[in-house]
Amino acid sequence: MIWELISFGEICPLPLLKAIEKYKKMEKGDVLKIVVDHSCSLKNIQEYFLKLNCSVEIDEVLNGVWEIYIKK
Repeated sequence: MIWELISFGEICPLPLLKAIEKYKKMEKGDVLKIVVDHSCSLKNIQEYFLKLNCSVEIDEVLNGVWEIYIKK
């Protein structure tokens, strides 16, 4: 299952906290797609989920807009 979180205009730590809440509801093999437009959110989300040994992929879809894919 693919979960989605759109966090335009939200600054840290709000996108990370929302991502953690969604991640807790996910099953193994699910993917969480997070869309952010602040580089600090990108960095914090990436660091947090890498520490959990998750697969993290990042794609800059527009200048200053990133899609982060986290696989549980």
